[in-house]
Amino acid sequence: MNPNLIIGAPAIDRQHSELFRSFQKLLSSGDSEESISDILSVLTEQIYKHFHSEEQFMLGLGIPAEMLKAHQAAHEQIVEDLTQIHLNAMHGQGLPIETTIATVEACVNHHLMEFDLGLKPYIQAAC
Repeated sequence: MNPNLIIGAPAIDRQHSELFRSFQKLLSSGDSEESISDILSVLTEQIYKHFHSEEQFMLGLGIPAEMLKAHQAAHEQIVEDLTQIHLNAMHGQGLPIETTIATVEACVNHHLMEFDLGLKPYIQAAC
């Protein structure tokens, strides 16, 4: 994982690293529709659990309510987007594997940069 994306919360940073490893697994899955669907299922569950964990963590940071709501809304959008990608793949309307990976990874990277890095000052203040 890019060291510039580390937010300073070991459990959350570890989960982010695991997500990036899952992207690599998705990339090495080949063109099989079944394996892509299986990996997307695992990835969706992994992201969902991560978001729940991250939201619980944020509650303890004392961040402003508006910031928490925006972060949660971004989480919901990512899950919806990933679910749609997964459904499309299951119905044979999926994008090429490289495009799928690029889309999901870009979404997570954007979220990390747009939202998660904004948690750093609150994490540092809590330490």
